[in-house]
Amino acid sequence: MNYKNLNLKKIDNVKNIVAYNNEMRKALIDKIFFLDKVGDTNVFIDYGCADGSMLKLASSIIPNAIYVGYDFSNEMILSAEKNNKSIRFTSNFDELLKIINENKPDGNKICLSIMSLIHEVYHYGSKRIKEFWDFVFNPDLFDYIAIRDMCVSRATSRHSDPISVMKIRMNYDKDMVAQWEANWGSLTENWSLVHFLLTYRYIETWDREFRENYLPLNMEDFLAIIPNMWEPIYIEHYTLPFIRQQVMDDFGIDLQDRTHIKLILKRKKQ
Repeated sequence: MNYKNLNLKKIDNVKNIVAYNNEMRKALIDKIFFLDKVGDTNVFIDYGCADGSMLKLASSIIPNAIYVGYDFSNEMILSAEKNNKSIRFTSNFDELLKIINENKPDGNKICLSIMSLIHEVYHYGSKRIKEFWDFVFNPDLFDYIAIRDMCVSRATSRHSDPISVMKIRMNYDKDMVAQWEANWGSLTENWSLVHFLLTYRYIETWDREFRENYLPLNMEDFLAIIPNMWEPIYIEHYTLPFIRQQVMDDFGIDLQDRTHIKLILKRKKQ
């Protein structure tokens, strides 16, 4: 299958790559949730690896496996290579496919990890979504797929708690709230409110982040696109503790909506 369109390019570069990666590292422990659940895996492919922090942590826990990081940002790959000399990184998709195919004949089990990437694919590569999922769900390439991303239920679409809306309006920059609502709709709609609470802390990269749709798929629709050749062996729909605590500290709001999903799929025996 031809995956040539999967070299997605972000419309806007991350202006402060250090601040961006520092924020991403706060969820590192949560992102390696799959390591103890795919015990027969020999090769880990991190698709959208950023600066390679997750692979560096994973390799310290399971040192004898093969780790490969791919990101479509050359700047991220340069940062990853600088910080992780023993891990192979690439921004060339053809090279990634070559690496995967080189490791399959050895009888290795390969796990593809996709952490906080799906929403970016839908935003920056909206015309290439089918190619992305064709790659991810290809049973000839992978034995496991581990996914972690922001994902809310359909039930999130309802009216917001008015007290929560008032607390945000009183405590956050009014121009930024107005900018948000012009792009995503009023905070009186709970989907917009939850989306805002996932985004607001990215002040240094606000011009880029507030335009991203962090929630392009609800959980029900996401699960429905998974082909039956893949068997779910782990699923968790939850509120990320760090975000829940941060929202409470900043606004006095107890975020009840489940904001994230963790999922592991195993290829069924053919």
